[in-house]
Amino acid sequence: MPDRLDLVTTGELLASIGPHAPGFPLAESPLLRWSVGGSEVNVVVALAGRGHRVGWVGAVGDDPFGHEGLRRLAGCGVDVSRAIVDPTAPTGVYFKEVLQSGALRNHTYRAGSAASRATPADLDVDYLVSARHLHLTGITASISASGRELVGSLIAAALDRGVEVSFDVNLRHRLLGARDPVALLLPLVRQADVVFCSRREAALLLGTDDPGRIAGLLPKRAGAAIVVHDDAGAFAVTGGGVVTVAAHKTEVVDPTGAGDAFAAGFLSGRLDGLPMDACLDLAAELAARVVADPGDHVTPRAIEDSPGARDCFLSAELDVDDR
Repeated sequence: MPDRLDLVTTGELLASIGPHAPGFPLAESPLLRWSVGGSEVNVVVALAGRGHRVGWVGAVGDDPFGHEGLRRLAGCGVDVSRAIVDPTAPTGVYFKEVLQSGALRNHTYRAGSAASRATPADLDVDYLVSARHLHLTGITASISASGRELVGSLIAAALDRGVEVSFDVNLRHRLLGARDPVALLLPLVRQADVVFCSRREAALLLGTDDPGRIAGLLPKRAGAAIVVHDDAGAFAVTGGGVVTVAAHKTEVVDPTGAGDAFAAGFLSGRLDGLPMDACLDLAAELAARVVADPGDHVTPRAIEDSPGARDCFLSAELDVDDR
């Protein structure tokens, strides 16, 4: 299929708003900067910047953030032709501030958003499982009951068609509320071909963060991989053994999106047929690049020789006095 995309994903497109410069308290900043965010969005923006043919399918509100968000993704080279606009629900928004200590504090407004209400019947499932690879996250599975239904049905449809599936755990306790993360997410982890998780997530869901013990949990499928990362580095467990890589050294300006950039780098290498050590090194490189930048994703200026980067405008300034 000559026009087959490399990767398609779904999830929530968010308006990410924060002080123009890191270190400013949100309430005291006279100038705010906004960009398009969301875990899956961050992944496809980075992949498009590396020249991969990607698509994003999801629901946004019939509001400026929704319409502008889709325009910006399209400008990056992401196919949003199957995205839907919900006139009855808003686009999710989150405000973030990077404190002087380097800690990150988020204030999220996504309850009742268009994305949280989307069901498999609302989205083009055939398109979502038509690419070489389907990427999903635990955020979408946790955002609502319909989100969990959507992720589960997409994994099943992808496996039926022989489409490779990656699943980034992305555990968010605020989204889960009183629900058991193991009961909600572990069945999805077990079905995916590629799993991304932090050491803490591995310990919680898999019962261990030890590479040797994780090897015993690896699905008996060709190409299966469990990738575990933290601030110090990462390792991938595959049928061929364990491969490790150290984190790339960089100054952390904004830690937002590090895991998404890591996943994008790994998937980029995998789509290009690179060996496991090269996939991990590329993942570490993109993670380092994104934390050195105030945005949520690997921006065009942080990607060398990015096809279509000149048409991608992902941030804008908002003077709080003009709200």
